[in-house]
Amino acid sequence: MPITVENLGQSFFAVIGGVDAREATAPEDVSAIIDAIDDYGVLLFSGQTLDEEQHIVFSRQFGELEVTYQKGRKRRLRAEFADASNLGSEGELLAPDSERAKYNRANQLWHSDASFREIPSKYSLLYAETVASKDGETEFADERGGWEALDPERKERVERMVAGHSLMTSRIKTGFTTFTAEERVSLKPVPQTVIRTHDPKGRKNLFLGSHVGEVYGEDPEEGAQFLEELLAFTTQPQFVYRHKWTVGDLVMWDNRRVMHRGRSWDESEHRVMRRTTLVGDGPTVVDGKPVNEAEYLRRQISYSL
Repeated sequence: MPITVENLGQSFFAVIGGVDAREATAPEDVSAIIDAIDDYGVLLFSGQTLDEEQHIVFSRQFGELEVTYQKGRKRRLRAEFADASNLGSEGELLAPDSERAKYNRANQLWHSDASFREIPSKYSLLYAETVASKDGETEFADERGGWEALDPERKERVERMVAGHSLMTSRIKTGFTTFTAEERVSLKPVPQTVIRTHDPKGRKNLFLGSHVGEVYGEDPEEGAQFLEELLAFTTQPQFVYRHKWTVGDLVMWDNRRVMHRGRSWDESEHRVMRRTTLVGDGPTVVDGKPVNEAEYLRRQISYSL
């Protein structure tokens, strides 16, 4: 049975039918899903029943998975997962005022996963095991729509702009400041373009979020203020989709094209979710200068032939 792609009124969100993520996906269907995420940015596979291994196998059909090692802290899940739950390493409910809860709360700020890496992430796939009885939604913001709606003056200003992204920047915004000296060095800002050109059809989009700090080559205060203006513009209601989670939902999104943020819920309730994230194709900046990512990837492929 071929897959179906149904747009539900949001230009950047679609529901994918005909996929059982527990089973191997036909190559032509994998290609169709990639085409759909290029066009929409956010995809929903509803009614799934996935254990950890099935989640990983399905995700790997779209590329290499990121792996994170957390020095000095026991993990609840395998290293291929980001734990988007309010649980500790033994499955216990985290106290809302714990350091770990404060750290996780930065996920309620607008961001793209791992934009603070030299090669930023590609797709994320978030699966819902247990959901809150109310609230706890995830919102997505369409950075392609934001770019297309910008006025010519701001488009011209942002075209060659480069900004620094750091995990420490976003965590500090939520009151988490417990970083070791080693972490402060390792989490130094990474340059990323404010406009991305990864799309195979040549479509552009903004690349913003809470990991962003300074704009290189500009007055720090003026640059930060301009990025805040762009963020506010791109997260207006017409560019935002709010997903109300149901158990068994698997949501896949393109970090290169959309930002997301979790919404708060009553943290005395369990909310159990896990996320795989795919390694990106290449950098947005080379030797301090923005690159056309789609063209960069084509060159890398041709060199390897």
